[in-house]
Amino acid sequence: MFICRRCLLSDEANTPCPRCGRERIGVRPGEPADPGRRPWIDQQGNIRTRAPVWWLRETMADLARWFEAV
Repeated sequence: MFICRRCLLSDEANTPCPRCGRERIGVRPGEPADPGRRPWIDQQGNIRTRAPVWWLRETMADLARWFEAV
C-alpha cells in the first residue's frame, strides 16, 4: 500500500498523489491484530497519539524514537 504523507490518500500503485502531487510512501500496516495498527500507548496505558504506530515510524521517525525511549 502507498499513502501520501500530506493528504493520506492511498493506492495500491506507487503513483504521485493526485491531490497534491507529492510522492507516496510505501507502507505495510500489518494484519488487523498487529500492535502496530494501534495508537501509541505508554506504559501507564495512556494513549499518547491517535496515529497508529506504523504511521509514526514511517513519517516521524524521530518522534517514534522519542516515544520508545520514554
